[in-house]
Amino acid sequence: MPVDTNRNEHTFLNRPWWAMGQTVAGHDAPRVNETATRARAGLLNLISATTIALLLTRPELDPVLYVGPFVLFDMLVAAATGLTPFSPTGVLGTAVTLRLRPLWKPTAPKRFAWLLGGGLAGTCLIMRLTHASPESMAMVVAVCFCLTWLEAALGFCVGCWMHARIWGCDACEVPYVRQ
Repeated sequence: MPVDTNRNEHTFLNRPWWAMGQTVAGHDAPRVNETATRARAGLLNLISATTIALLLTRPELDPVLYVGPFVLFDMLVAAATGLTPFSPTGVLGTAVTLRLRPLWKPTAPKRFAWLLGGGLAGTCLIMRLTHASPESMAMVVAVCFCLTWLEAALGFCVGCWMHARIWGCDACEVPYVRQ
């Protein structure tokens, strides 16, 4: 099903505000604004880059102890309620893209991708609680860095791609770049 290009506006909050995504004309299920999602991925990319730098240069600051719960919360709340109003990076990503044309995508692949992101954040926290080395935690955060870079810079969501391969989602086959 093609994404509705007639809807060039979106609101900051979903309607109803707790819904996963926004209703878009021509689609029976709510959609997520891919433009805001990519901005959110860019913010998470900056967070992961900073965390890697701190892990490798100043491990005594223990960044995973602070960043891990934040990212875990952010991913799980986004998977449950979408980008706004509870996901801090989702709110920022939506705010900075309000004047840009939205690109509407299905919610299920994004939810799956965000749950995988929550799994990576949980893995980092478990590694920290089991006293893993900063270098090994940096490797897991580097995976997060690569995944968020792919989505922010190239528009390729690995979790969405996996969702399409596992469940055969036709709507997921739309390329993750603007046409």
